[in-house]
Amino acid sequence: MKNKGFFSRILSNNLSLLIFSLLLSFIIWFVINANSQTESNVTISNIPITADLSADAVEDGLVVFGLEDVTASVEVTGNRITVGSLTASDIEIDALQANSIIAPGSYNLELTAKKIGVKTNYNFASNVTPSSVTVFVDKYKEKTFAISDGLVYKVEEGYYANSSFSESEVTVSGPETEVLAIDQVVVQGTMEGTKGSTKTEKFDLVYLDKDGNALSLALSDSDVESIDVSLTPLPILEVELSLDVVDAPEDKPNFSINPSRIKIAAEQSVLDSIEDNKVNIGTLDFSALDNTKHSLTYDISLPNGCKNLSDSTTAKVTIDLSDYDKKTLTINHFSSSNADLTKYNVVFNSSGLDIVVCGPEELIDIIKPSDVIATVDFSNKLVDADKDSVALELPISFKFTKSFSDCWVNGDYSVSVSVAKK
Repeated sequence: MKNKGFFSRILSNNLSLLIFSLLLSFIIWFVINANSQTESNVTISNIPITADLSADAVEDGLVVFGLEDVTASVEVTGNRITVGSLTASDIEIDALQANSIIAPGSYNLELTAKKIGVKTNYNFASNVTPSSVTVFVDKYKEKTFAISDGLVYKVEEGYYANSSFSESEVTVSGPETEVLAIDQVVVQGTMEGTKGSTKTEKFDLVYLDKDGNALSLALSDSDVESIDVSLTPLPILEVELSLDVVDAPEDKPNFSINPSRIKIAAEQSVLDSIEDNKVNIGTLDFSALDNTKHSLTYDISLPNGCKNLSDSTTAKVTIDLSDYDKKTLTINHFSSSNADLTKYNVVFNSSGLDIVVCGPEELIDIIKPSDVIATVDFSNKLVDADKDSVALELPISFKFTKSFSDCWVNGDYSVSVSVAKK
């Protein structure tokens, strides 16, 4: 086009373009330089606070608590570019008095600011805000506590509030003074349950001192803040405790179990499987009893899924045999069971076995060795026997002839036997 504008003609000329560029650069440089010399005030915030203890205090295990989430701010002045580029990492806020602390306690420390970055052409225009900070100095302590159940459960009558926690313990760490003040950790509140369903709620942990007062633990941390509590109401059943009796006389002496009955809770299907509402807690073996009074302790073991609602986890079994008498008999004859002796040579190495027999006085006075049947059980004992003789130590069981069925043998006995294939 022939009618070009003024600027178009200048820009199309190389010399004119050069002159124009230099002029524009000068103008920009002048503006920037003029602005850079302008003083400006800026507040730098969120600066972490440093409180360094002396080497001796650190060696004693002392630590500063209370600064983890505390920051300070300070106003700086300088040219606009410098102060505009400053960040919290260019400044350090120090509690210089911390270096003189030598013992645990609470301290109020004055704060001061200093430059730590490469930018130094600025000044602090104000004091640090806040001007001081309160810290707690103590040894670091970590301790684990079991979480106790302090909840009040509301369920229908005839049901047990079966609860479970998502966590069973909590570890608290922080100042030794604060951590050692904790006596127990509990969950507190009220929880209602409905039969046939499970309800889950979240509860915060509560820290109590030895007097039951709640602690704030302002400076300590815990790995668990709250837990989930699940509540399932279970039906309750009263059951009778029972014992199996072995190697007893035919006329079994009476014995007592204390407690004789306890209350348990479980799913209804589990309770329905308990025959005659009786729970067996073990075996009363008369071979372990002589003619005296005995007091025995048994663990109360319940079917899987059952809760013991009594105060007892053991039962005391009492049996008085002091009215009975005892006698030592020497047994010279043994019978065999569960062995095809036509294939083996069997030699009993005992010339005589002394056993203790207990029973009513009138029977003990007249009982003889021939009234006792001693049987050696060879079950699964002959598989290794070869033509070479094999020595075996085998247990003996005892029975009595009918007239002496109210007697029993006290003690465990065995006999040495040599066996070889024929």
